[in-house]
Amino acid sequence: MRATRRAVLLGGLALSVGACGRRSDARAVQEALQSAVSALPVYVDGRVQYQDSASAGTTISGVLTLQGADRTAVAAALGSVLEAVARTYREQPHVRTAFVRLEAHPTGNPAERVPTAGVVPPSTGSNTTTEDLEEHFDL
Repeated sequence: MRATRRAVLLGGLALSVGACGRRSDARAVQEALQSAVSALPVYVDGRVQYQDSASAGTTISGVLTLQGADRTAVAAALGSVLEAVARTYREQPHVRTAFVRLEAHPTGNPAERVPTAGVVPPSTGSNTTTEDLEEHFDL
């Protein structure tokens, strides 16, 4: 009887701790982010990558080709992408604050890259986060 009570208590504790530490469905989140970005009129090419790992942290990254003739136009296009990423990401279940390391360049000029931090500066550190995006876009 005593062993059974202990097993039930330990099982309940394990379930509650496990529920707090749930991770997102990385494939589903990545597909949702890619779909949101691909649907934008400024999108030309590129992949959005999503990683949610206990050891490496949570990151949204990728190199995108966006419409725009110069750095200023691509920065504006990347702003649209980042807002779509922020809106889509916050709708996903069990997501954590993620570093956002997207870069964009115009068609035909992959050397002219605009990083996320060039559009939405990080509030702390060197990496923009999903929280920074939410604050920037008033979400």
